[in-house]
Amino acid sequence: MKLSVSNLQVALRRVFLASLFATTFAVTTPTVVNAQEKEAQEKEAPAKEESEESDLLTIGSKAPSLDVEHWVQNGKGKFKPVKKFEDGKVYVVEFWATWCGPCIASMPHLSELQKTYADKGVQIVSISDEDLETVETFLKREVNAPAKEEEEDDDDKKEGDKKDKEDDSDAPKTYADVTAGYCLTTDPDGSSQKDYMQAAQQNGIPTAFIVGKKGVIEWIGHPMEMDEPLAAVVDDKWDRAVFIAEFKAKQEAQLKMSKLFGMLNAGKTKEAMKIIDSLIEEAKQPQEKRQFQMLKLQVLLQGDDKDAAADFSAVVLEDCADDPMMVNQISWAMVQMTEAGQLDNPSVLKAALKVTSEAAEKADAESRAAIQDTLAHLHFLTGDIEKAIEIQKKAIEGAGEEMKEELEAFLEKLEAAKNKKDK
Repeated sequence: MKLSVSNLQVALRRVFLASLFATTFAVTTPTVVNAQEKEAQEKEAPAKEESEESDLLTIGSKAPSLDVEHWVQNGKGKFKPVKKFEDGKVYVVEFWATWCGPCIASMPHLSELQKTYADKGVQIVSISDEDLETVETFLKREVNAPAKEEEEDDDDKKEGDKKDKEDDSDAPKTYADVTAGYCLTTDPDGSSQKDYMQAAQQNGIPTAFIVGKKGVIEWIGHPMEMDEPLAAVVDDKWDRAVFIAEFKAKQEAQLKMSKLFGMLNAGKTKEAMKIIDSLIEEAKQPQEKRQFQMLKLQVLLQGDDKDAAADFSAVVLEDCADDPMMVNQISWAMVQMTEAGQLDNPSVLKAALKVTSEAAEKADAESRAAIQDTLAHLHFLTGDIEKAIEIQKKAIEGAGEEMKEELEAFLEKLEAAKNKKDK
């Protein structure tokens, strides 16, 4: 049994996309990536699989003009709608949605930034693609108040409550209050999303674009991480050349990944493999190379070329030999695929068995039992029940209490299989 192309794409996305995006396509600092990665409600913009590099909106590109339909908030009358960017002014074009937790969490920060730079020629424009009613309904929502800590003394509690009310007298009550200081907008036809997010191959929100004093894109990233670049752009101290090299390389890798998944979805495995090979060759960090190797391995394991899958399995496992737990994760994935009927390749299992055995010897005591359990499964799947039983007993001896029940259940299965074979 093999996964369909569409199921393969889903599997690949689930297993690899988060880590690839975090380490390979992150456009800002690791802190930003972590903030986006933890939020389950990320929005993906449709990728333009056949985009040419010349069409890519990137650092140094002229910022597209704005054609936003609904300007819901305008900084209490301070700002006018923007269509063309004025020379000498700095703009932040940020994309958000009412359903997006990180977007909502960024709102107070955007408001504070707008307040800080209000007299320095900076205008923040946040753009959703939802209908006007949805946005207006969201703005009427009350801001969640922080939970108050319980206090033992009633008098102290009453005094604390009184102080809380005094301190909160000027606090925003609704999201309309939170966003009142800057331009909050929505553009239901999606044209702004297309001109910026899709054109720049940005898949997650919130995402902010800093448009500099000459109307070009200076920076792209998470709004919670734009303080330093925004200050540098405003003060004419921004070094675009330093930022563009790193950002554009990651952006081009994102474009390749979009094409890659498009090819996999269309069943063009050979073409997809060429892209993966180029990503492996171009990877500058060992972690990036390993992740692309894992992606190639996943594709090969689902394909028809068993020899290629076995050979590359050995390569990947040998490359991970210095990391016993990584070897274990890869080998265990092969075990699970085999048991689920998604992998039928004894040569792959034998390659995994060899390296996993070495990994068990190198591992520390805490992780050795888990690796030995994987090794026992591999021996069983390759037909050596007696060796599997021997290894599984060792795994149980070294396992913590939380693991023993599961390991003992597999040992029972092994012994039952041996008894049946001996009859």
